[in-house]
Amino acid sequence: MSVRPPFRRNDRWSVPTPGPAVPPRRFKVVLHKAADKDLMFVARVVMELTRFGTAEAEYRMWEAYHRGRSLIVVTHLERAELFVEQFAARGLPASIEPA
Repeated sequence: MSVRPPFRRNDRWSVPTPGPAVPPRRFKVVLHKAADKDLMFVARVVMELTRFGTAEAEYRMWEAYHRGRSLIVVTHLERAELFVEQFAARGLPASIEPA
């Protein structure tokens, strides 16, 4: 009966070490101006969906109002799609852009 030599680290049966982790792609969630919505409604929706404080939500609301668009958050694709769907469900236009 043949006896196998002890396991060595450089043996061909060793487990490969994982390579460097690839960071997920990032996407911007952009809120657009909603001319038919009350400004405080927009601020409340931003606060509900993002958990921003009052000052930050109002800043984003005013930025969307004056500039036509406001960057809300940069995140991975699935979460960005969720944000856009949630804004759309409340009647606010939002979009996703690559970061």
